[in-house]
Amino acid sequence: MSLVEAALYLHVPFCLKKCPYCDFYSIPHVPSTLDEKAYLKALKAEVSQLKPFLFSLLDPDHLRFTTFYVGGGTPSLLSPGFYQSVFELLASVFNFSPEELTLEANPDTLTPDKLKGFLQAGFNRLSLGVQSLTAKGLKTLQRTHDLKTTLKALETASSLFKNLSLDFIFGWRHQGEKTLKKEIETALSFSPTHLSFYELTIEKNRPFSGFSPKKPVEKLYLVIEETLKTRGFLRYEISNYAKPGFECQHNLFYWEVKPYLGLGPSAVSRVSNLRWQNPADLKAYAENLLIKGKLPLKIIERLDNLEFAKEYLFMGLRLQKGIDLKRLKNEFGYTLKEDLLKNLSKKGLIEKRDHSLTLTFKGKLLHNQVVKLLWKALLKT
Repeated sequence: MSLVEAALYLHVPFCLKKCPYCDFYSIPHVPSTLDEKAYLKALKAEVSQLKPFLFSLLDPDHLRFTTFYVGGGTPSLLSPGFYQSVFELLASVFNFSPEELTLEANPDTLTPDKLKGFLQAGFNRLSLGVQSLTAKGLKTLQRTHDLKTTLKALETASSLFKNLSLDFIFGWRHQGEKTLKKEIETALSFSPTHLSFYELTIEKNRPFSGFSPKKPVEKLYLVIEETLKTRGFLRYEISNYAKPGFECQHNLFYWEVKPYLGLGPSAVSRVSNLRWQNPADLKAYAENLLIKGKLPLKIIERLDNLEFAKEYLFMGLRLQKGIDLKRLKNEFGYTLKEDLLKNLSKKGLIEKRDHSLTLTFKGKLLHNQVVKLLWKALLKT
């Protein structure tokens, strides 16, 4: 049997402070109170129990993890030594030979020695959550780091990591086109290879004064795309821009609907046609593993071809290259109604070329709405 390439994700829920716009599972913690040994113990239990569980889907030895991504929370709160132990654990149990190893980090949790330690532990890609490069933006977004700390972290990170990604949030109150362009130019002075720009959105029942619900973002998207295009960055996904060859390989597994395994509380996995999720509760996660001796599977579902087809449309159309209509038909058993495709094309929302289907700039702004229309147009072959 040939090897099946997959992505491996580790969720670290600890952070300094819960951001008002963040919808990921996280637990505010004072660094001195973090118990790395306890979290590592729970991870060891999960990994040891996952291998026999995976046998119901495929031979785990035929699953080769080519990317590893640590997200959060704030993973850089933990020590390089913790991650060295994690790497040793994964290599002892799985076919673990990732070519891309990413660590998410926040500027105020980094020192030069800590960054060097992360590099020596094995990480070759750093994703730095700067979010804004203006004092006003950081204050509006209620970040725990100031501009001086951010610039210092950027300077050190750019000198150590050849593959450096920067995360931004845009569309906050009073952010104009000139401000955004200046932020981008400042970011580019540190020679990043990848930039992510996420439009500020707020979940219901989460009041936040920095949110402008009626703020037009189309012009801001244009500023981002046009500024980065002149500097050699390609918009390969709705929110992501990269120098050629520096696209985030880990996230491509999600967008291309390929297998991925998640570790830690709230982590999601999808191997073969089975998808499951751990509870977004550190206590429940650890108790299931260490006291009850079982995997903490909160949600478990088997996907049929229609669900795969819908996911392929939703995720694949985020990519600049779009979806392969032959894959939609041959792998998932579905085609799309031609009359709807022609209608969406006339409206300037999609482009169909040979066997590919992509969203236009206008279509990307309306991604969710277009995808929902395409779901209704799926035809079983």
